[in-house]
Amino acid sequence: MAQAIEIGYALDRRTGNFIVTKLDYTFPATSKFRRQQIVVLPGAFFRALPSVNRRSVANVIEITANQAHELGFIVREKTDVNEYNHAVSA
Repeated sequence: MAQAIEIGYALDRRTGNFIVTKLDYTFPATSKFRRQQIVVLPGAFFRALPSVNRRSVANVIEITANQAHELGFIVREKTDVNEYNHAVSA
């Protein structure tokens, strides 16, 4: 199953661009590493997320890691090498 990532977005009426925030609840609320925030052009936003209603101005949705990467977020993927490095040897 693909990794689900929660994002929030809002349309900036002045510029016409979307402000998109990747939410990560593994960090405490006071941590500066809690979120990534980017500005995305409307064409790129709707190309990466075709299921979003074009009239929507703000919402919180779940997307896949591939969609997040396509928007421009830094997405860390879990690999066998990372799991091996964290394993305890007997």
